[in-house]
Amino acid sequence: MAGPPPKDPTQRRRRNATPGFEQLDPDGRTAPAPGWPFPPASEAEIAKWGELWSLPQAVKWEEQHAEDIVALYVRALIAVTQDLDAKLMNEVRQLDNKLGISPLAMRNMRWEVAAKKIEEPSPASNGKAARRYVPS
Repeated sequence: MAGPPPKDPTQRRRRNATPGFEQLDPDGRTAPAPGWPFPPASEAEIAKWGELWSLPQAVKWEEQHAEDIVALYVRALIAVTQDLDAKLMNEVRQLDNKLGISPLAMRNMRWEVAAKKIEEPSPASNGKAARRYVPS
């Protein structure tokens, strides 16, 4: 006899953290990005800089005072998008691993974005009028 059918993917929620992993805030870092450490900066670098500093990993970078490493990553990433250089691409991958930007790098650093808390709807507030059985 088969068990119940699997839940619809939209209803699945992981409710527990992975043991041994540090949970990062899913809302990311909310403070403004720190000042760019290497003047001058291009518009593309400033845009990417602000984007990265809003990630959940940015909280850890701030604790570790990793502003220079993040800036090197941004500068190399922007340069590699303008001119595909194999050596520079390798440097971007190495910096990605040090900063925990990609999912694999986050796993290797044992970081995990915590699941957002979703309020469970009450049975009476599911958007449908409650039905009562009335015998006829």
